Amino acid sequence: MKKLTMLIVALLTVMFLGQFSGAKDAMLTPVQRWIDQPDLAEREKARALRPMIDCINVADSRWRAAYARYLNRDRQPDPTLQQRFPEDFDPAMQVRQRLNNLTRNDAYGCRLNLLQKDHLQRWAPQLLALQNQFETSLTLANEAAQGFDFFNAVPAYSLSPAEKAERDAGFIPLVEAYLKASDALRRQLDIEDIALRQVQLEQLMGRGELKYAHVLTYMLQARKLMLSLDHAVTENTLTPADLDPQPLQQAWDDGTAYMAANPATSNADYPEKIWAYVRDPGSRYVSAVAQLRDDWAAKAPPQQLSDDVERIGRRYDELLQVYNRQVEPVF
Repeated sequence: MKKLTMLIVALLTVMFLGQFSGAKDAMLTPVQRWIDQPDLAEREKARALRPMIDCINVADSRWRAAYARYLNRDRQPDPTLQQRFPEDFDPAMQVRQRLNNLTRNDAYGCRLNLLQKDHLQRWAPQLLALQNQFETSLTLANEAAQGFDFFNAVPAYSLSPAEKAERDAGFIPLVEAYLKASDALRRQLDIEDIALRQVQLEQLMGRGELKYAHVLTYMLQARKLMLSLDHAVTENTLTPADLDPQPLQQAWDDGTAYMAANPATSNADYPEKIWAYVRDPGSRYVSAVAQLRDDWAAKAPPQQLSDDVERIGRRYDELLQVYNRQVEPVF
């Protein structure tokens, strides 16, 4: 029973990408091959992608958030934030956010060792050059950031405009190069990972593991919404249609109905545990999307809309972190 649970969770481990960027599509392997030979190409490929996805979910997402804060250091606080997003000012939420702040050591977790690179070369060779460029550019930006108070949540000292301009002239080009490399890696990694998740969803359904299939369907819908929004923001084509959380809400409602109609047989029934843990962060994610939709309809100022978009990214990241924490220990 334990072996079967571990295999199901291995199938289910999402490793979705945090913050913004992506793509899609899939290939299908007969279900019986996965059951009879769990270490097939899909499983080996998932193992090859795992270190990069861990890096994207932690160090890369934290680096992007820290850089956004750095660029906005001189901006006056928005007095409407607490009214629009009261949950952000909850003490427990603020503690979680502080624990998730970037450190100067996070970037080192993105360096693949020789064994990991050999595995990547074998199972996803199209990613190796992108990973190498990403590692190099992130290292350069991270080393430059260690020369001042970039890693502080608030500035440690003040600079004159001329001094900051001089510092930024050397620092910002390094970060822009890193972000360009990160975007390229994220796009290709998303293509590979979503393909695997679609294969795994078909296999779960084919084996009758419908509770796990509902969990994975919900997470795939959450990701699809994020990727759609990301594309619209990047291409400057955002419309109300990109802000429709109904498919995600429907996936939640369908899963909840199925879980209720097929109750757990013991307290150790794992899909119900995952479902319970993702409920609150999933609800906050949907609420953040709805807030942007409402502010868009109300013709809110551009900065307010920008804040809304940034918050959706954070809510999505929180959902992924909660989900992955429940799945990874078993995997």
